[in-house]
Amino acid sequence: MTDHNADRRGELIAAALVGELSAVEAAEFERMRASDPTIDAELAELRALTGQLSDHPEWLDATPSDELRDAVLAFGTVDGGADGPQSGDRDRDRDRGSGSDRDAEAQAAPVTPLRRRRFGGALLAGVAAVGLLVGIVGGFFLPRPETPPPVGDPGTLGAVEPVDFQGEPAGVEIDGSVVAHTWGTETLLTVTGLPSGEFYSVVVVDATGDDVGSGTFLGSEVEINCAVNAAALREEVTSVEIRGESGDVVAAAALPRVEG
Repeated sequence: MTDHNADRRGELIAAALVGELSAVEAAEFERMRASDPTIDAELAELRALTGQLSDHPEWLDATPSDELRDAVLAFGTVDGGADGPQSGDRDRDRDRGSGSDRDAEAQAAPVTPLRRRRFGGALLAGVAAVGLLVGIVGGFFLPRPETPPPVGDPGTLGAVEPVDFQGEPAGVEIDGSVVAHTWGTETLLTVTGLPSGEFYSVVVVDATGDDVGSGTFLGSEVEINCAVNAAALREEVTSVEIRGESGDVVAAAALPRVEG
């Protein structure tokens, strides 16, 4: 089953790191931080990393030393002598003269300072941010200690609680879970086989029998993976239902009671 909660967590951390949270996302991120204290520590580590990377200069200019210049010219002289003809004093004298001419030309040539590219702060910070985004999309996240998801009995904040949907039509498969949060109950769904384009809604039913809307989606020819939220605390929820546009129940999952 796809971990939608982890995907959303990574998206919001990435956006917070580069200062791109919308007002709605900022509010969602604050709620997520309240239920998962490891987010603040992770965000601080990533900010410290990008801050260290931004301290490097863009360019490093350097002029070759006299010793390096002499060593290069001497190497050229030796190389020229080795390649010249070796028969007779006249040939050797001519080779030495040619070498001297090359030395004079090299000494007269202007010396251009070496300009060596060094990664700068903006570039490295951008690389870090791109790496973070690639981690969200492709699974390659910036190296960090793995934080296991919370585990516990039904109703444990942040813990993924599998539920068993019953009554789905032939050819339809529904895999679902719920997650308890301080702001409500999240339902995670993986669905295949529902008619493409048809409207469906997800509702949770509380102990008094009242419906609380959680979200909507359309049937699709490909596998559906979605996460929806209802403004009802987990201890108030007794079941989750998927309904068609007519209001008929397509599938339902009973949830165990949780003490508030």
